[in-house]
Amino acid sequence: MDLTFTDDVKERIARYLSPDKRIILDYDDGVGPFSKVGNCSLAANYKLIFIAKDVVLPDFDAHFPSNLGDVYYKGFDAPQYSAGMELRFNPTYFTMALTSPQGVLTDSVEILDVTEPVDTVVRQATTHDC
Repeated sequence: MDLTFTDDVKERIARYLSPDKRIILDYDDGVGPFSKVGNCSLAANYKLIFIAKDVVLPDFDAHFPSNLGDVYYKGFDAPQYSAGMELRFNPTYFTMALTSPQGVLTDSVEILDVTEPVDTVVRQATTHDC
């Protein structure tokens, strides 16, 4: 598994990049502090999360390389990912698509910059009922 951030995506996310942060690619499957209990529409929902390197997130126990450094993810979500993935910017819709050689995983990856403590994020997280 690996991920390439295209040049236009690197420009778009440059303000979130910092040596004291790590990158997380989160597939919203209902697990972890950034989930809203899965996605009721059964659509693929991915988030690109920037968080302080020293924050302990046991759910994100695996990583793969990218041209911006390691990208962390939940190990049991490995079947969602493949070699040759790309994150591409679509200027027409102002979205970022996550693609692989097999096709498009999602047309729109959400960006989340976590600057507050994770326990605050967890307390503020909401659940919803389909």
